[in-house]
Amino acid sequence: MDFVTQPIPEALCGVVDDSTILLADGHNFPIVRGLGETVLVTEPHVDTVHDIRTKYRYAKVVAVGGCSVLDVGRACAEPGSLRVFPSILSNSCLSTDRSVLIRDGVRTSRRTVAPVTTVISEPSVRAAHRGPGVKWTISGLGDLFSSLSASIEYQCSRGDDRTNVSLNRVTSCVPVVWAAVEWVLGSPVPVSELDLRSLARYLHESSLDVLRLGHTRLNAASEHLLCYRLQERYHYPADRATHGSLVSIGTLLVCATFSRSSGERDFYRMIRRLYEKSGLPGTYGDLARIGVRREHVLRGLADLADTDCLLGRLYRKYGCRLVDDVFG
Repeated sequence: MDFVTQPIPEALCGVVDDSTILLADGHNFPIVRGLGETVLVTEPHVDTVHDIRTKYRYAKVVAVGGCSVLDVGRACAEPGSLRVFPSILSNSCLSTDRSVLIRDGVRTSRRTVAPVTTVISEPSVRAAHRGPGVKWTISGLGDLFSSLSASIEYQCSRGDDRTNVSLNRVTSCVPVVWAAVEWVLGSPVPVSELDLRSLARYLHESSLDVLRLGHTRLNAASEHLLCYRLQERYHYPADRATHGSLVSIGTLLVCATFSRSSGERDFYRMIRRLYEKSGLPGTYGDLARIGVRREHVLRGLADLADTDCLLGRLYRKYGCRLVDDVFG
């Protein structure tokens, strides 16, 4: 990961040439389109990837923006040809080699291409996270902390809903994320003042774990499946119900169940403090503020009930109590 002190358009000047295709989201497209062949990416759809790969001639790909455009960039690039410039720190997919793409209305993850480098423009990122933009910081934390529930699920035997593995086993599998938990809880400043360089490093290192391990099971599990079901059913505005806030719903449900079944009561109390400090939703009132209703969560879990994922198994066992005991 490289940190630069120039705004994104200036940082791109030495990167983009005639062999480059520049992919940008709606926010960044107007400010980078004059630098070279530029494509506006509105959503990470497989058709978007197909159109880019067939209609344009390029040797290098530069992707600028949030997770959706980074996903498309990874899917369009050849190995060794991709550079990414995240403009917000809203997710932990900064430097991974996986893309979540939409096909027939369904989001699925597939292996694509890891970037050669991830470039963080400090002034651009700081500007994006100010004021109302703190929602992107909160989203990044929510996606990062989802590794806690993914690690819990990873420890459970297939078909087993007894989340009674040890806390040490859970946290030792995701040391970067556990360090981030301690960083947030130990910080004397509110979420709006957290050091964004540190957040970028945690998100970057967490995404590199996918490359090291060769799988996403410690980064994304039931909590992401629930997020995708909610997005597919209810089409929330991405800048209100952010990816990280939606993912955090399932994370909290899994952590609560793990705490009860394992006897690690202090763990759940710590997670509740973490959510409060991070600005993540922990009550039905918090969910309503981002447009998510109780019946949405129950419907999303019901969609998972016929699968073998952990939240599906837990919903079959506990029904609405799984949600009401946590958010009610």
